Amino acid sequence: MKKSILLVGCFLMIFSIAHGQGNGSSRVFKPFKVDVGINLTFPTESSLTTGGGLFVEPRYGINDHLHLGLQIGSNILGEGESLFNHKEAVFRAQAISNLSLTSEYQFGKQETRPFIGLLAGMYRRSDYEIVDSADGTIINQQSNALKFGLAPRLGVIAGKFRMNATYHFTGHDISDFVSIGLGIQFGGGKLKEKKQKIDYNPNW
Repeated sequence: MKKSILLVGCFLMIFSIAHGQGNGSSRVFKPFKVDVGINLTFPTESSLTTGGGLFVEPRYGINDHLHLGLQIGSNILGEGESLFNHKEAVFRAQAISNLSLTSEYQFGKQETRPFIGLLAGMYRRSDYEIVDSADGTIINQQSNALKFGLAPRLGVIAGKFRMNATYHFTGHDISDFVSIGLGIQFGGGKLKEKKQKIDYNPNW
């Protein structure tokens, strides 16, 4: 609960900063863009190992700093070994998907610029099994779970490429994990500069 309050506070801070700095500034970039990318995932639980995933995220820039969007993601946390009920056990790989609203604040208006952001939405873990390492029998079966989660992130944009680190607080019964994402942006390029029109006056 304390984590949720803290992360919501971060979102409000991002919005207030963007609102204060975005007013009165001319737009440099086109507002609509879509990010497509891949993740390298690191579970926080020792019973699982490194995995991977992918995401799609359409976003709209309210101004050149504040961006709101929707992320659809799917990640795999790799199979690992640990103790379960005092037995050596294999924890099967877990598939975790998310549908999250996103907010992001980008610093500056250069081609390369850092950003911070926050995701908030639903995380779903698929069924998985815990198997006895000795004879391969199933010790435990975990059914799918659906929980609300939050995920703060930070990263950098370089032209059309994006890299970010995100910590996913996925809610009770679903493993928290860290993702390192690398993506490419479609749309959202620079607006064409308007040429200033000069009227000809024969009396000059």
